[in-house]
Amino acid sequence: MADAQLRDFYGRVTRIQKAYRRGGGFEAAGALGRAHFVPPPPVRILPMRRLFHIALIAAAAVTVLKAAIFVNIGPAAYAARLAELEQGDQIGRIGAVIMTVDPVTARAAQAIGFARTQFK
Repeated sequence: MADAQLRDFYGRVTRIQKAYRRGGGFEAAGALGRAHFVPPPPVRILPMRRLFHIALIAAAAVTVLKAAIFVNIGPAAYAARLAELEQGDQIGRIGAVIMTVDPVTARAAQAIGFARTQFK
């Protein structure tokens, strides 16, 4: 009977030693182990911040694209193309709303036009 219990005991000790060699660790209840000395990682709210940054970059890219198109084809042709989009289907109307010249786009177009005349 004692022989079977000893084999079981030494088998458990061997498994624990293997776990230690692989990097595993055990903490006894009530002992001050690694969890006591190493603070938990800070809670991060990155997904919402990351979404906000992606939306901000997309809005800036669309604004610069609209300004570049506005400068390249001119205000009259741009207005004519917007009128064409407004007469189209639902996707065309959504595109017309997105592509309308707002104050930020006008300011960016002014800056692009200025830079274009300076570096020609």
